[in-house]
Amino acid sequence: MVVGIEVGTKFLLDVEFRYIPLDLETVDARVCPRPAKIQLDAEFLKNKKIVIVSVPGAFTPTCSNSHIPDILKRLKDFKEKGIDLLLVISNNDAFVLNAWKKDLFSYLNISLKDTLKDDFKPKVLFASDPNTSFSKKIGYWKDSSVYGMGIRTSRYAIVIDNGVVTYSEQETQSGVSVSGVDAILAKL
Repeated sequence: MVVGIEVGTKFLLDVEFRYIPLDLETVDARVCPRPAKIQLDAEFLKNKKIVIVSVPGAFTPTCSNSHIPDILKRLKDFKEKGIDLLLVISNNDAFVLNAWKKDLFSYLNISLKDTLKDDFKPKVLFASDPNTSFSKKIGYWKDSSVYGMGIRTSRYAIVIDNGVVTYSEQETQSGVSVSGVDAILAKL
């Protein structure tokens, strides 16, 4: 395990992801503003419970058919566990992740407009791990060149509570187990 991602340690600081911000004018599937940065630094992490779920790719079979939909179907359970932010990441660009989020929310009948309300918890962001930088730093990446996909983020989950890592697991085989909704909720 790489230092800084072990359970009980402080989360690596100054991690930057990119996402497409949504507002009432951009919930339409065909509208897409420029990406914004989300900086996971000490101030941002203070007094927050965050779940990071990483997938190898947007619109890929396991990611789209079960892994992320199963998590999104249980947002209420994450809210009950006090999660402030669910951050779904991949090394896809922020535009692809924005389209994937809109597609999944539509498929699951989750109103994007409802997610913009101040009292909607947890907040859900689909963000890019640019150049797989974060995932490489923690050793949670894989080479999918044999499938024509290049270097990818692995399938993993990390829980951060007030800046401290309380759960960190990477899938070692195909499928979803340690990064799935039941495994994550059991550790909250």
